[in-house]
Amino acid sequence: MTTTAAPKTLHIARKLLSLLGKIEITDDAGTILYESRARWGWLSQPWSITQDGREVATVTRKLWSFTPIWNVATNEEPFILRGKLWSWRRQITVVGGRFDGALLRGSLLDMDFELARHGQVIARAQAKVLTLRTRHSIELLDSSPPAQLLTAILMTHLLAQKGEDNKMAAAEPTPPHLQ
Repeated sequence: MTTTAAPKTLHIARKLLSLLGKIEITDDAGTILYESRARWGWLSQPWSITQDGREVATVTRKLWSFTPIWNVATNEEPFILRGKLWSWRRQITVVGGRFDGALLRGSLLDMDFELARHGQVIARAQAKVLTLRTRHSIELLDSSPPAQLLTAILMTHLLAQKGEDNKMAAAEPTPPHLQ
């Protein structure tokens, strides 16, 4: 992995008024590096990640699996994201591809994240507090293009999953004793 003296900082945020979901990843100057959009699907919503208007990755939930699994197709190689079934902290492991074994691990309240592979940290993310939309600042410690793309895929996936969790929590009826 290539590391630079000064880490690169990216910012990821969910758009406020988006029907299916749109996530943008920008640099410090506000230039959009990646855009992610959910596409309509019957049982699951695939996410498309684009860079400069061309699709660089697609993330699709694998249906009917015991553990949460997502298939990722990139221009270079496919791989799998595997979530941990029962855990206090969010954990996503990369299976296959160049970054096989990389692990995105979240803090207890999903405010901070760290992406590492074989003990070497690739990126760290920290949530922005008191904002209208979900935002994270990402410090890339490995700014090579493949590591940047992997970070974009994992952080997009993370925000998409947090959005799904929020929708499910809002849809649950309030128990009668709490009304």
